[in-house]
Amino acid sequence: MSRLPKVAVDVTPESRAFWEGLSRGELVTTWCDACDGHVWPPRDRCPVCMSAEVGTKTLSGEGTLYSFSIVHRGDPAFADAVPYVLAYVSLDGGPTIMANVDGVPFDRLEVGMRLRLRAAEPAGDGPVGGAVFEPVSGPVDALGEGSGV
Repeated sequence: MSRLPKVAVDVTPESRAFWEGLSRGELVTTWCDACDGHVWPPRDRCPVCMSAEVGTKTLSGEGTLYSFSIVHRGDPAFADAVPYVLAYVSLDGGPTIMANVDGVPFDRLEVGMRLRLRAAEPAGDGPVGGAVFEPVSGPVDALGEGSGV
């Protein structure tokens, strides 16, 4: 189990709500007010109906593990974090996003397991961390016993 380091991200006007939401421990997605659908990745126009009536919506922060990979070699910026889990998490009521999963041994990961956004660590004005998820029942140890968090 390993958490990715914080890195500098290119925050655009369209993605600002997402990154600021993560810094507060919230999942904020771009939402089309015209067709009532998520707009992911964040952009200024809905890719479905082409409406510019795009706002934001705060999601519950829970979702389901859709797919994952255990990364053993990757970008040099993450060299100290290997191995780590890179996953797609299907958010309740929202899009499927790429995220890090922590708090569960690699051999206990299962597609379909319920996950929740982990509270963010304060970022200040420096680098930010991406979305980190953990099992809904709390961290799991190597024996599969949860902390009950």
